Amino acid sequence: MFLIRSAFLIAVIVAVMPSDPREQAKLYQTASHALHRAATFCERNETLCKEAHAHWEVFKVKAGVAAHMARELVNERLSGETPASTVPAGRLEPYSASDTLTPTDREPEWRHRVRAHL
Repeated sequence: MFLIRSAFLIAVIVAVMPSDPREQAKLYQTASHALHRAATFCERNETLCKEAHAHWEVFKVKAGVAAHMARELVNERLSGETPASTVPAGRLEPYSASDTLTPTDREPEWRHRVRAHL
């Protein structure tokens, strides 16, 4: 299925390409200019790129914590045992759930019976 979708996408791209040599040159020049602008974005916006880099570093740390939590949860489910806290120092502590519900809490809420009108 992937090959069929890829072939279709390539066919669409080829179909919309201009056949006139002047239009092809114009398209090439526009694409080249857009690529140059994208490649030199950080040279023109240093402050923005520095802030983005700082945010990216925070994102990577959070992603690492999430991956660690997911791995531990999967391992816990597969092994059937509750592991000791293996969260690295300086990271978030795992949530320890305790059963605090009483039997009254577990009862379903009262519901009013709806009478059918005949």
